[in-house]
Amino acid sequence: MINLAFESSCDDFSCAVLSKDAAVLENGNVQILSNIVYSQDYVHGIYGGVVPELASRNHVKAFLPAFRIALSEAGITLKDVNLISATAGPGLVGSLLIGLMCAKTISYALDIPLAPVNHIEGHIFSPFLEISETEEMFPFVALVISGGHTHLYLVKSHSDIKLIGKTRDDASGELFDKISNYLGFGYPGGRIVDELAEKGDKDAFKFPLPMMHSKNLDMSFSGLKTAVVTTIGGFGGPGKIKENTVYDIFASLREAAAELLYKKTSEACSLYKVKTVTVSGGVSANSRIRKIFKENGEKSGLKIIFPSLKYATDNAAMIGYAGFFKNSVDPSALRSEFLNINADPSWEL
Repeated sequence: MINLAFESSCDDFSCAVLSKDAAVLENGNVQILSNIVYSQDYVHGIYGGVVPELASRNHVKAFLPAFRIALSEAGITLKDVNLISATAGPGLVGSLLIGLMCAKTISYALDIPLAPVNHIEGHIFSPFLEISETEEMFPFVALVISGGHTHLYLVKSHSDIKLIGKTRDDASGELFDKISNYLGFGYPGGRIVDELAEKGDKDAFKFPLPMMHSKNLDMSFSGLKTAVVTTIGGFGGPGKIKENTVYDIFASLREAAAELLYKKTSEACSLYKVKTVTVSGGVSANSRIRKIFKENGEKSGLKIIFPSLKYATDNAAMIGYAGFFKNSVDPSALRSEFLNINADPSWEL
């Protein structure tokens, strides 16, 4: 089975081609024939964050190049495609519409079934793009961390996913972006904070860990952000703080965020008696988060699974993987249902 996948939920446009034996969809690995990602960091960096109108306009420009290169690298034509998968939500509605409408157009014109996929579901299963699933892994706890999401899920199967905890305010990636911007290092901030934190002392500042001892699995990062901004103000504010102090702040901030994320995830594992954890989303690329999860997980007997760095951020390969397990809509048999498929910027699992 050849699956052509599209992802356009935010500022990256991606197109991928995947192959999988339809007879063994329940387990086993997929083969990624191509995965093209057009980043817009250069577009939005000067604004300190994603500008929705610019994101959707640039998706229009990126579609044809991404689509053509994905097919070319995979060595296939549209005649070889058996399934189309596309992100239908959550995300920026203008961005979502570009990728989804491209997918619907191809699906409708060529009578190829279409699988609308939840973006978060794609992230949840992204670690399995390179590691085969086994029945023993279910149920598992999935932590999805990005610029827009910090969510914990209990995953019992591909169709049984339950939200068990989330941030009540800022997402973890949003925290890194805002502090990086505040100190004048620009957007996106996750990579910048991670790199500069390596030069600092993680124990230099003891930032508070909001909701660390709450009786639920929810999290909060707004208070941590405020504590960091207050600390920076104590040194005279952005532009007046010494370089080494900035590195220490980044290192201490990264440490606090990683500690809070691991604590909540391990509590979820204890509560639901599971031994496998997946950590995905753009923030899962953070080197300190990876180290803390792997080291502490090993001590606690938890199996921690991360996607490789190239599949941590938004990409169509993860959407295609999730699409294999969705009930697809055949445009030739169900025209009315097919035409009702639409983008849902607030789609919750």
